[in-house]
Amino acid sequence: MSPVLLGGCSVWGTNVVRISGSTTLLPLVQEGADRFMDLHGEKTVLVQGGGSSVGIAQAKEGIVDIANSSRDIKPEEDDGTMLDFPIALDVIVIVVHPGVAVDGLSAEQVRKIFTGEIANWREVGGEDEPILVVVRDRASGTREMFDKEALEGEEVVKSAIESNSNGIVRETVAATPNSIGYLSIGYVNDSIKPLRYDGVIASTDSARDGSYSLSRYLHMYTHGEPEPSAREFIDFILSEEFQLGVVAEEYIPVIELDDE
Repeated sequence: MSPVLLGGCSVWGTNVVRISGSTTLLPLVQEGADRFMDLHGEKTVLVQGGGSSVGIAQAKEGIVDIANSSRDIKPEEDDGTMLDFPIALDVIVIVVHPGVAVDGLSAEQVRKIFTGEIANWREVGGEDEPILVVVRDRASGTREMFDKEALEGEEVVKSAIESNSNGIVRETVAATPNSIGYLSIGYVNDSIKPLRYDGVIASTDSARDGSYSLSRYLHMYTHGEPEPSAREFIDFILSEEFQLGVVAEEYIPVIELDDE
């Protein structure tokens, strides 16, 4: 997929590449930074989280060279100067504490649980236990995507526990009986239980064929044309070696989508 030019101006002109934004992308981009610096010893890539909204704002202000984002840029954030580099397709997975006796939920049940209309697992075929909802914080691109697609824009139940990263959502759900949350597929492990969503198992294959609906593009945004070092790093992330060797372990590489 070709980058989308929305405007142009520069940020940094050094061998240091500064990146912030989505915590979903943090492990992947950090892995890319480590490999890139191994190949280019004279260059430094600094990566931090903060959420998609923070990353985009810092890129526009010139604080960082690249914003990682797990959602599309909003119209109010786009001042006509942002350059979009999609790097992968991600899958959002509904997960519960391993002790929850439910294996799948319909889209309607998920919406009613996260908005508080359903508050007991008994109402969806589980035990007579209260449901504890875990969500991402409001700066998260994952939260914005989930609220829009799964909750149809409705408000999350006020009692929901907010977490500021995928990793903390996983830890919270794994440690809290009767809890339910959502996270990027790259964070699913044996400590939590993934659920079928509308009868479909979340996977890169089901996202690719369109049968699983909770998926989104992951992006890198720059404020105009990136400086050479930042451009070189983005090219490395989009290289066949990194896309097929690293990105493909957890996401759908964007270079494979280019061929479809």
